[in-house]
Amino acid sequence: MVKSSKVSILILLLVVIIGCFCLTNGAPTTNKQPTASEKKLLNDLYEKAKKAGGIVEFKSNLESKKFVTAQNRPYDLLALFTSSNPKYGCGGCVQLKGQIESFSNSYEPYLNSAKFLEKPIFIVILEVDYNMEVFQTVGLNTIPHLLFIPSGSKQITQKGYAFTGFEQISAQSISDFIYGHSKIRIEPIKTFYEKHSAQILTIVVILASVRFLLTAYRKRKNPMFWYFLTILLFSCVIMGIFYDFIHKPNFYEFDHRHQTYNYFSRGSRSQTVSEGMIMGVSTIAITLIFVYISDILPNFSTFSSRSKGLLFFIGMSSILVLLFFQSLAFQIKYYRPLFFIPSVTYHY
Repeated sequence: MVKSSKVSILILLLVVIIGCFCLTNGAPTTNKQPTASEKKLLNDLYEKAKKAGGIVEFKSNLESKKFVTAQNRPYDLLALFTSSNPKYGCGGCVQLKGQIESFSNSYEPYLNSAKFLEKPIFIVILEVDYNMEVFQTVGLNTIPHLLFIPSGSKQITQKGYAFTGFEQISAQSISDFIYGHSKIRIEPIKTFYEKHSAQILTIVVILASVRFLLTAYRKRKNPMFWYFLTILLFSCVIMGIFYDFIHKPNFYEFDHRHQTYNYFSRGSRSQTVSEGMIMGVSTIAITLIFVYISDILPNFSTFSSRSKGLLFFIGMSSILVLLFFQSLAFQIKYYRPLFFIPSVTYHY
């Protein structure tokens, strides 16, 4: 009797286990379908993005609350919290917004593709002057911030969802950031120089290094050569080239929307980058001219005294011009973005 009841219990447990397995694996699963309001929210933002050419810039708290902090968002967001108002003096805002706008050229094909609605992601820009309420809701105290906001109704947070490394920002880093959070790969569209700049630079550096080694061997007994190297090293250190070498800033940006190049990175440290390059290169040029005038020129026996005097005058004039150019280089730091002086003057 006891043995029979144990067998019955075992059979019952076996039936329950098989039934649960069939319910969870054998039966077809159904994904949660978006509601009518969620579909409308998605379609409204989708139409806005297509009309704007890819990136939506919200001009009011009402709009941003509707799409960014909405309940049950049926889409992911890449949201830039920034300001273009010069009163904030936010150089990083200008840099980051420019890169996001340039990235729209790579993002727009994905927006218009059939696979977009399978896993939609929108890129939006929120200016602090127009979206203060949303800034406070998110809990932001500084700008700029680039956040990935996942779909659903979870509270928007910076922890684990914020983009870092603004100084090295590029279309590729934005693409990697999106892929890291959403597994959506949006390949950046690159120019010829962007594709092959590393190879070109490598070849130039190799050729220059070989040339330098040959010169160093031939001039190894010349005191003037080692004096030149000392000045060269000193100029690199004090002019910021070592900073540029260590931090690898972007020396240029390509604006795909307007098909223009913006030279030198436009971040909060653009002063160090620009002065490091401009003044370092001009100091090296002055050093080369100095070595030419003091060491190389006197040894050219084929030149007449008149020719040597003319070349000496040209060399000294070049040094004075370069020194004047260096003094002007200090003024460049007051303009952000660099070399693009605003055409509009703001009065407060």
